[in-house]
Amino acid sequence: MATTPDEGRTFHRVAPAQSVADRVVAEVEAMIKNEGLTAGHRIGTRQELCEQFGVAPATLGEALRVLRARGSVDLRPGPGGGIFVADQSPLIRLAHSVLRLRQTGAPVNDVIKVLDALDEAVMQDAVRHRTDADVADLETVMAELADHWHDPIEGLHGNWRLHRRIAEISPNAVLRTFYLNLVDYIEGETAGATHEDALAVPGFRQDTDERLHIHEALIDAIRSGDVERGRRAVLDHRTLGR
Repeated sequence: MATTPDEGRTFHRVAPAQSVADRVVAEVEAMIKNEGLTAGHRIGTRQELCEQFGVAPATLGEALRVLRARGSVDLRPGPGGGIFVADQSPLIRLAHSVLRLRQTGAPVNDVIKVLDALDEAVMQDAVRHRTDADVADLETVMAELADHWHDPIEGLHGNWRLHRRIAEISPNAVLRTFYLNLVDYIEGETAGATHEDALAVPGFRQDTDERLHIHEALIDAIRSGDVERGRRAVLDHRTLGR
């Protein structure tokens, strides 16, 4: 193993059985996190990193493209240049935190709690900003959902399609993106589950006629343009803490 000249830092050589560039990315990001390296800290030159990781320049270049795209490092040319820890924006740090949750896993019910908390903001935007085309789309999705409501698999898929379409109306890019990613996470974690075991909420069933009417009330509120009506519909819809 080799060390950097300024920190005495040790890197592990990349195991050939794994994606080499991905392992370099993981090593660099783990080093930045574990050592608490701040923005502007010099990690090394391309040549130094090639030697330290035992990889070819092309492989390092591929890893650096990923690291730059993630906002983890900056590349500076010329004398005194090299690879430096980037000054990440709060949004990029948030994206990395969400990515780590995807990698390590999070209980679905924890994600549902956050989704429930965001529902009111999403509904307010939908009520205020929906267009005639949005309402027509929602009515189509709702009709399809009603047709498959009691189907153990298609009913759940239709439910999430409806929630995605509502969220897509929001002009708030941060809210919209975060909400849609949470829905993707929940649906991915419950893929193949039935209504009965998708959510471990005591006394809660997703596929009752009452729940279908609650979803219809969401669409009615959006169609009406009445913010207070939308707020009441969201409270009725809330999955946890009912």
